[in-house]
Order: sequence, then structure tokens, then C-alpha cells
Amino acid sequence: DTAIRRVLILQQEQLIQIEKKPIPSRIKVVKTILKTSVRFGQITKGLNRAVIENGGQGFGLCLERSPNPKKDGAMGFSKTYDFVVYEIYPERQLNIAWFSFNPISKKLFEYDPILDYQKQIAFDKNLLERFKK
Repeated sequence: DTAIRRVLILQQEQLIQIEKKPIPSRIKVVKTILKTSVRFGQITKGLNRAVIENGGQGFGLCLERSPNPKKDGAMGFSKTYDFVVYEIYPERQLNIAWFSFNPISKKLFEYDPILDYQKQIAFDKNLLERFKK
């Protein structure tokens, strides 16, 4: 139990350090594209409170892979910007939703792990102007 708490504290400290790094503008735009999509709102509306009421600490959004992982602070390389939404509990992190933004086609997708399928989802296309910069 103490070891788990230490790991969580270290993870939180790492997250704080990562958040302090300046975020490249393309990543900011891609995150805005995702966070302002109706589907992201459907998944996350009330999620923080539900997780806390269930003994957790909240939820998070992580950039797992990107076309430029070192610059973007991602964990690995991909031709797309790949995000995961996860719930945070003292004993585990539970991934609940996966999203990808394709910078070439300028399309946003939600991944369905059961059907192993990426479904295109709507977003504010006006944000693409900011992505080009």
C-alpha cells in the first residue's frame, strides 16, 4: 500500500514536470480539436466526479504517440496524434477511450477496441486553420 502511494506520487510529480514543459502549438491545436469535439464531451461529462465517487482521483488525457514524439512529449512514434483518456485510481490506471487525429487527412477518429475499428467523429473544422500555422 505504501509502495503504491509512492509510485502514484512519483507519477504525479512526473506529470507535473511534463505539464511545465512548453507545449508545441500543433499539439495545443490537436488537443483543442479533440477536447471540443462532441464525442469527447459525451465521454468526459461528469467523469471526474464519477471516478472520485468511486474512490479514484479523476481522469486524464495522455498523448501516447505522435509524428514527432520527442518534440511533442509523446511516448512513441505514429503518423497520427494518438490520445488515450484514462481514469486514475490508487491501484491502477484504467484506459477508457482512444482517439487519433490524422494530420494529413485532417480527420479525427475514435478507436473501438471491441470492433478493432476507428470511427470518424465530428469536430470544429474552423480549428484546422490554427493547425496549419
